[in-house]
Amino acid sequence: MHSQPGQKPENTLLSAPGGLAVELLNYGATLKSIKVPAGGGYIDVLLSYPDDEAYLQDKVYLGATVGRYAGRIDSGLARLQGRQIKLLQNEQNTGHCLHGGPAGFSHKFWSVCGQTAESISYEYVSADGDQGFPGCLTARVCYRLVGPGSLQIEYTAETDRATLVNLTNHAYFNLNRVNRNIENHELWINADRYTPLGENSLPTGEIHHVADTVFDFRHMTRLGVRLSAPDRQLQLAGGYDHYFLLKEVAQRSDLAAVVYSPESGISMKLSTDQPGVQFYSGNWLGSPFKRRAGLCLEFQDVPNEPNLEGFKSTLLLPGETYRRKITLAFEL
Repeated sequence: MHSQPGQKPENTLLSAPGGLAVELLNYGATLKSIKVPAGGGYIDVLLSYPDDEAYLQDKVYLGATVGRYAGRIDSGLARLQGRQIKLLQNEQNTGHCLHGGPAGFSHKFWSVCGQTAESISYEYVSADGDQGFPGCLTARVCYRLVGPGSLQIEYTAETDRATLVNLTNHAYFNLNRVNRNIENHELWINADRYTPLGENSLPTGEIHHVADTVFDFRHMTRLGVRLSAPDRQLQLAGGYDHYFLLKEVAQRSDLAAVVYSPESGISMKLSTDQPGVQFYSGNWLGSPFKRRAGLCLEFQDVPNEPNLEGFKSTLLLPGETYRRKITLAFEL
């Protein structure tokens, strides 16, 4: 479903008795709000715009489903089955194709293709050549409440021609009750390897061990302490904007990451079958938000994979089904 003049986002509320209240938008198949019950009320753990129509002008992918390819692709050029394809470029300072291009999945109206009291499924049919990607791709995302405190996000996609697919959600989390800065948050990531960035904001293709670096989150670590470290990699990105390769156990949907706010007492446990996670510390958030008002954990394949060697392929062929799952479990 493409945007029509005057078309407005439509929202849907999913709620579990005594549990989460989750608000979603059909524009960008967006996760707008997750309210966690706390002390007789709720704490909203996501950044959101107060007005649904503000999402139509969003430039930071707030809660959106990003695709056809999450992350950056070098100069909009990608290798596909021995040939090079040209994608639309939309990152102004680098010339990369970012999150699927200037009119990627985050900037489309999705159709509702299924709904129950506990779930909603959205579908978007991306035409052959959309943003430069070959093949007509049918993408679906299902948001489902699983018990009172958990939300599951499942992606599927099929294509009629060989193409590239890498889907994820781009929610900005802040688990605090009042403080609108995530530097007091504690983070654990089930990863002992990460991909360093080059000067062009892309992974160099190298894989480094996290030991004895600011990328070691194998124990719960307060972010503020790390973000102020004089590390060249953090300087390149203005903070964290790096891809972590999850351990094999995490790729079987075991625990992949944990975020905790000592201010509110809320913890968020994330599990996935994705191979890795892009951790972004909200370095470039601007008005109406403040820098580092939220953090993103984008479970996905590695940015720029079509131009790298040694990583899980993002190629999808006709007859195959792309399938990925992320579960967010909240505790207080």
